[in-house]
Amino acid sequence: MNYHFYVGNDNGNSEHDLIIEGRLIQQPNVNCSVDELPWSEEQTPESFIKNLQDQLVVTIDSPSAKPGMYYVGKFALESGEIIDNLQIGIDLKSDMDLPVINTLAQIAAVAVQKSYEEEKQIPTQIDIEVDMATALPVTQHTDETSAKFERRFTSGTHHVTVHLGMQRVVVKISIPFAKVVPEATPVIFTLQKDAEGNWREGDIFEDFLSEYGIEKKFNGSFFKDKRILHVDIGDGSTEYPITEGNKFLRQFVHGSHHGAGYAIEEALDEFNRLIHLPNSPRQFFSDVIKNPKHKYHARAIKTLRRPLESQVKQITQNIKRQLTKARNEIDLICVYGGGSILMRSILYPQIKELCAEREMQMLYIPSAYAVQLNAMGLDAFVRGKIYEALKNKAFQPA
Repeated sequence: MNYHFYVGNDNGNSEHDLIIEGRLIQQPNVNCSVDELPWSEEQTPESFIKNLQDQLVVTIDSPSAKPGMYYVGKFALESGEIIDNLQIGIDLKSDMDLPVINTLAQIAAVAVQKSYEEEKQIPTQIDIEVDMATALPVTQHTDETSAKFERRFTSGTHHVTVHLGMQRVVVKISIPFAKVVPEATPVIFTLQKDAEGNWREGDIFEDFLSEYGIEKKFNGSFFKDKRILHVDIGDGSTEYPITEGNKFLRQFVHGSHHGAGYAIEEALDEFNRLIHLPNSPRQFFSDVIKNPKHKYHARAIKTLRRPLESQVKQITQNIKRQLTKARNEIDLICVYGGGSILMRSILYPQIKELCAEREMQMLYIPSAYAVQLNAMGLDAFVRGKIYEALKNKAFQPA
C-alpha cells in the first residue's frame, strides 16, 4: 500500500493535536519506553483497529530518535509505567525525541486504519510520503531551531512497526519536506478560511458577534487585514505574537513561561494530598479537570483556583507589555489554547476591560475550538499555496 498524507502537527506540552488527511487526532503528548508487548492472550488484530489511537504500541527505527518499543499517548498515560513528557519551561522541542516518536506513531496508526477500511484486511506493509507543517513556541523558534526540527523529520526513512496484538504492520514513512513555523501564527489561516478554503462562518464566532452586537452577515474575511495580538495559552508557555493580515510581525516576538501547566504543577501536591496519592502525573490532573463527571473533579478545581489567578495576573501583564510595545495599534486580541479554557472565568473579564479602555475588540475562542485552532491552521497551511511555493523552492537546484 502506498499513501500520501497531509499532516498539520501541533505538538503541545500537554496534548498532541494532529490533523492527518483531514482527521483530527487528540492524545496526551506522552510516551514510555518498554521492553515487551503488553498483550499475551490472543486478541484478533481487527479488534485493535477502531480504537488504535487509545491502545497504540509501536516499535520505532528512525535516524532521528532512540530506537525501541513505545507505548504512546493515552495507553502510556494509563499504563502505570514511567512516562516521558515535555518538561515545562525546560525542554527545547527541537532537541527532544518525544515529538518525533509520537508524530511518527500517530501517522502510522492512521495509515493502518485507512488501509484496513479500504482493503478490509490487515496490511503487512505500508509506504507513506508525508507533507507536514508543525510549529515551535515563538520563544524557541529561530532559523536554526526550525531547520534542526525540520531535519529530524526529513532526514532518512522512518520505520514504524504498529503492533495489533501479536500481529505487526510495518509502516515506512518518508517526509521529503516539512515546514516549522512559530506557534500561534497558523491561527490566522484558521480564522479566515475553513477546511474547504471558503471564508469561515459559524459558531466559532458566536460569542464575538453577540459581544459586539454584530448582526450583519459575518465571515472570516473580517480578519484578512486586521492587526491581531494573539494570546495562545498552553500548558508550559503563552505566546503573544502579533499578525497583520497573513503576516507574522517578527519585531513583536514575545512569549512567557506562564500557562495552565504551571498552575497544575503548583496545585498537584495539594491535589495528591486530598486524594491520598503519593504522586500522580500532570496529565492525569489535566484529564480530571477536563472531565466534570470524574469523582475528583471538584477537588481538582478547588486546588487550582489560586494558582490560576497567579498565572492570569502574569499573562495580563505580558499582554499589556505587548500592547505598549505596539503603541496600542491593535484591532483585536484573540485568546485561545488549552489554558484559555481553564482560565476563562478569571481572564475573560480582565481582557474585556483592557480592550474597552484601549479601543480594540476581543475574540475569546470557544472551548470547542480553543485547543485545535493551531492544528487547524497548520492543516490549512500545509495544503496551501505558501507551503507549495516553499517546497518548490527547496527542491530547485541551487
